[in-house]
Amino acid sequence: MNSEKTANKTQRQGSIQEVLRKLGERIRAKRKRKGLSQEGFADLCGLHRTEMGLLECGKTIPRLDTLLLVSQHLGLSVSDLLQGIES
Repeated sequence: MNSEKTANKTQRQGSIQEVLRKLGERIRAKRKRKGLSQEGFADLCGLHRTEMGLLECGKTIPRLDTLLLVSQHLGLSVSDLLQGIES
């Protein structure tokens, strides 16, 4: 049973990583469509460029307020930003 728990946890972590990767790709694509550099967009959102880089690479779990800021500056709602990225 212990190995089953470990397998389930690993599967969930893999799913979360995939969602974060897709979210990051979506943010990057929408930012680029607006003609904004990563650093310029981070400044616009009030975030550090490193934080934006980690978000776009799917290496961090964003806080809700960060998602709200990013989505607003992309001209989207948070639900539109997240729509269809679940694995």
